[in-house]
Amino acid sequence: MGGIGKTEIASVLYQRYRHRFEADCFLGGVGTLYLKNGLTWLAEVVICKLLGKNMTLISEHEGVIIYKNMLRRKKVLFILDDINHRKELEFLVGGTKWFGRGSRIILIARDKHLLISHVGDNVYEVQLLPEDEPLELFSRHAFKEKSPKKDFMELSRQVVEYAGGLPLALKVLGYSFYKRDKEQWRDIIDRLKRIPHNDILGKLRLSFDGLDRGEKEIFLYFTFLYIACLSRNDIELYMELVLESRGFQLIGVVYLIKKSLLSIDINNRTVMHDMIREMGETIIREEYGNSRIWLPEEVRDLFKGKLITEKVESLCIPKEYDFEDDPVNYCNNFKRMKSLQVLIIGDRAFS
Repeated sequence: MGGIGKTEIASVLYQRYRHRFEADCFLGGVGTLYLKNGLTWLAEVVICKLLGKNMTLISEHEGVIIYKNMLRRKKVLFILDDINHRKELEFLVGGTKWFGRGSRIILIARDKHLLISHVGDNVYEVQLLPEDEPLELFSRHAFKEKSPKKDFMELSRQVVEYAGGLPLALKVLGYSFYKRDKEQWRDIIDRLKRIPHNDILGKLRLSFDGLDRGEKEIFLYFTFLYIACLSRNDIELYMELVLESRGFQLIGVVYLIKKSLLSIDINNRTVMHDMIREMGETIIREEYGNSRIWLPEEVRDLFKGKLITEKVESLCIPKEYDFEDDPVNYCNNFKRMKSLQVLIIGDRAFS
């Protein structure tokens, strides 16, 4: 997932070991550069960085030939960050014979399947920070010390729990709390519960933006079910029901796992990191208006006629929702929901 530290780890490796190689290159934002400038331009950049030669290439084909001939006898350290397309891999690192003996090629992507399809099982999946490491990372940014000050320990633990072991969140939040008093800390923590931090969500949003249209729909349906009043044990069953009714296949959920937007926990359940959930929730709120409703106050507004009934596509009525004694009015409300595709009442889902 975005912000988990892939680039940071690769940067440390690059700085630590680059002196052992005849040539080295750390190329970031490969996917974006490819879409903006094309493969021929990318080849020119790589040749310049690895060989120190400025060249103007006529075509992609010419780039591959020159590229391979110049590099196959050189021991290189070559790191490509943020790979999004198979074509980038085939063009820039087509095979092991392209580079000299002892070379090391490191590829970084959010799409695990993209890497596996090119290099097999030789893939390392970066994990969230374990045990006490999140508290230390947060403290180094919030206090410039290894551990929090004693009277800020409980507040620090609240923030660390909110970040869920995500390095990016711990760093960004650490800067936000730096040199602030306890009252300001409490205000920021309360605000985070209502309004997620834009810098964090913006980084995570890149993973969502890289999905195709169908994958985005599946992700948003999963997000809706995940934040609705459902048992985590049943979410896959409900998801299968929803996807089938919408003409999607459950394999779409597998794609989201490979792209690090979902994961499998120790109980073999499909789960969503809290930060990813908040990102999805924000997208639903900002881009889907009142079409997906789950908050009790929004449900009340819907049945009182304050929201446009015809726009509702997904509706979750919480188990504890207090229906008033007017079944006719509720019936008329549902009749006007022409776009309703998913209805959740308590712990039951209908599609």
